[in-house]
Amino acid sequence: MDMPYTSFGTAPDVDWIKVCGQWPAPVQPGEGGGMYRIVHATRHAQSFLYLQWIVRDGTDSASEVHTESFAQINNDHASITLSQMNCLPTRRGIRFTARAESGHDGEVFRITIDAGHKPGDMRFRSNQKRWK
Repeated sequence: MDMPYTSFGTAPDVDWIKVCGQWPAPVQPGEGGGMYRIVHATRHAQSFLYLQWIVRDGTDSASEVHTESFAQINNDHASITLSQMNCLPTRRGIRFTARAESGHDGEVFRITIDAGHKPGDMRFRSNQKRWK
């Protein structure tokens, strides 16, 4: 069966998807390992960021276990733009970092997200000091 591109269509606003690291999936028959996925979208000249825990089943099909949204960024009045996005696996999960710029006052700061192996286990930090 032909699988057209539209079978895997992504919202037009999504401009960056990064698979980053593995997480230990529950050990149950037919379940495979899990992975983290970062999704960045841009709408109304601002960034929206999501962290997903994805698991593959016995047929190697992927399904979303949990998606985390970040109110600090995903507020439609936040007017924050992310750049220099980077994600690295760690012993305890993953670490995502990015340069953030406020559209309100031009302030530049850094955000860090540490995600653990348990879906939904994460910590968001921002450093309001200027950085380049």
